[in-house]
Amino acid sequence: MEFLLGGVLSDGGHLIWSASTGQIAAGVVVAVLAWTAALITGTGTLQQRLGELSLWAAALAVLAAAVAEPVWIEESGRAEAGRVVVLIDGSASMDVREGGTPRSDGVARALEAVRAEAGGDVEVFTFHEDVQAGPPASYTGRGTDIGVALSAIADRHLGQQLRGVVLISDGLDRGLLRRELSEVDPEDAVRIVPTLPGPLTVYQVGSADKLHDVAITEVITGGFAFLRTPFTLTAKLQGPPGATLPVTLNREGRLVSSQEVILDEQGAGSLDFKVTPTSVGRFAWELSVPIDSEDAVPGNNTYPVVVRVVRDRTRVLQVSGSPSYDQKFLRLFLKEDPSVDLVSFFILRTHEDFGAGWASDELSLITFPYQRLFSEDLGTFDLVILQNFNYKPYFDWDSQTLLENIAGYVRDGGALVMTGGDRSFDLGEYGNTPIASILPVKLDVAGARVDETPFRPGLTTAGANHPITRVASTIEESQAAWERMPEMDGFNFTGGLVPGAAVLLQHPTRTEADGTRVPIMAVREVEQGRVMTLGVDSSWRWSFSEAGSGRGNQVYLRFWKNALRWLVADPEDRRVVVVPSRENVLLGDEVRLTAKVRNSGYGPVEGATITGLLTAPDGSATSISLVTGPTGEASTSFTPTIQGAHRVLVQAGSAAADQGETVFAVSSRDPELLQIVPDSTFLSTLAGAYGERGRFHATRAGEPLLDEGAERLVPDRQELVLASAPLVALLFGLLATGAWWIRRRSGGR
Repeated sequence: MEFLLGGVLSDGGHLIWSASTGQIAAGVVVAVLAWTAALITGTGTLQQRLGELSLWAAALAVLAAAVAEPVWIEESGRAEAGRVVVLIDGSASMDVREGGTPRSDGVARALEAVRAEAGGDVEVFTFHEDVQAGPPASYTGRGTDIGVALSAIADRHLGQQLRGVVLISDGLDRGLLRRELSEVDPEDAVRIVPTLPGPLTVYQVGSADKLHDVAITEVITGGFAFLRTPFTLTAKLQGPPGATLPVTLNREGRLVSSQEVILDEQGAGSLDFKVTPTSVGRFAWELSVPIDSEDAVPGNNTYPVVVRVVRDRTRVLQVSGSPSYDQKFLRLFLKEDPSVDLVSFFILRTHEDFGAGWASDELSLITFPYQRLFSEDLGTFDLVILQNFNYKPYFDWDSQTLLENIAGYVRDGGALVMTGGDRSFDLGEYGNTPIASILPVKLDVAGARVDETPFRPGLTTAGANHPITRVASTIEESQAAWERMPEMDGFNFTGGLVPGAAVLLQHPTRTEADGTRVPIMAVREVEQGRVMTLGVDSSWRWSFSEAGSGRGNQVYLRFWKNALRWLVADPEDRRVVVVPSRENVLLGDEVRLTAKVRNSGYGPVEGATITGLLTAPDGSATSISLVTGPTGEASTSFTPTIQGAHRVLVQAGSAAADQGETVFAVSSRDPELLQIVPDSTFLSTLAGAYGERGRFHATRAGEPLLDEGAERLVPDRQELVLASAPLVALLFGLLATGAWWIRRRSGGR
């Protein structure tokens, strides 16, 4: 019988049908159809028919049962000694160097001691933020959570007995367990620790006696700084007590300052560096201390940080050729703005006054310090306004040099406004001077240079979008506001726009030689600087008439506020900008870079091709290639692998105004390495919380605590597939043969 079944049907087993429901149903349907066919086609006597159909029914039933794949299952189990589970800390603090060797070298010694004592089944897991099977491939975990690791082992082996649980760690737990154990009495610790299925042995790796580490633990910057205002970089340091450490401050690779600090008895110290920023934007500074061969964590000897420099007050130089309503209104606006530091000259001595025979005490006018203003002090201003100012009567010494100073100041990032009048543009003889090379309009006009016919300037398409002339919340409201403005008294002729400039306001009827309308207000970006021209000297009417109609002077105020904001804009407000998602990031974290492209009228540019480079501190570069979407923006992501300042430069054209740049700092200030002294107190407290079922080894790899009575049930399952048993084929063959024999005897086929 054992041969016919293909095995033994042992007591305590049970039968299951392993085929799918669909397969079983299909077998039954086929069997029924086959039996029905035998019924319809059969011949002979009633007795013969009954015999044949009975045999066919039995044969088909055997076949349908075989299709259902019957399996005889016997399940049992056997008792074996319980496992030993080893938890190895895989966090970055385990790779700290002590006496020139990694702390993790102690793991092998502890594991060897466990294997030597346990002998049999040892299961190894790695833990840091989570738990993974197997020993650590590397020690790079970003956070140690011993409480989570022990709970995971308890859940994994729920209902089992373990011979022992072994924990190998430096005790630098970043989870809750370490803090909770420090806040309770030892007798209450058992309520906090996870319940384990076996005794716990804790092996400490690492020793404070061999640890040598010099670190900059923190740099305090305040988040941002003000232009031309000193701010403090405060460095917090840690190292050997009483040591004298040299600390250097670098800005993007260039030495700024160096000082020394003496650490106190606890090995702590701090140092302040005073820094005065001279331009706005994001700038990277790096503080560092020397690295010696035994330093435990060389990565914490440097600390890069990016500080954003902004303007506290906008410093404006207003120079007017003579007193006027336009000069008076603009000066009043600038003086009343608390964010503006104004230096204004509008009643000036010319060199002709000195040659007229008057004594100095007979002249009420102050001396115009033009040489100092436009040479030594020029770089201290954010904006220069030349308001109906003709330079020749005043610049009696090297006028071309002073004018070139102004042009160079703009190219280096300064801002300039030139307004109209009888002493401005070509009437001020600026044609063929260095100033002409930076204006958005052409000079040296032939024929009439001024038109005194009243007119109302019209807003252009670029002006509707540009931040200077957007004086209302919507384009429609802004357009309506400009249409309400009063007429101007006349305008200065120019030769039209230069390439790359934009017209914001234009004459309603007068045209240039090429048919374009005469520009009244135009803007231009010249390398790093910005220039605006306003070809009228009666903009004060925008304030006067609005106030007279009961609407106030908001259009006038908003216009000049917008102009100041755009002219002295931060790098983030330029036509092409690139901004990092964060200015200070950790090594390995993703940084998202977003680039934006706008046209000269500051409308978004869709489909613009952006190329650039992301340069790492070691000089290696990563190419950037993007195409802007409907909003004029495009983004890419980057994961830095090198510590230090990373500079990004992108461009959407060949001009300086088509470039944008930024910087972000990458540090290896891993929270896992902020504290690296092994915590013997926590590990011994953890082992002690389990009482007699806990053991702690601090400096030597002693024997683990094992429960030799712990057992585990190993399941044993035996399966006998009856569908392939010889008995099935035999029964089907005999029954089918008998049915066929009766059919043939009765004359059927």
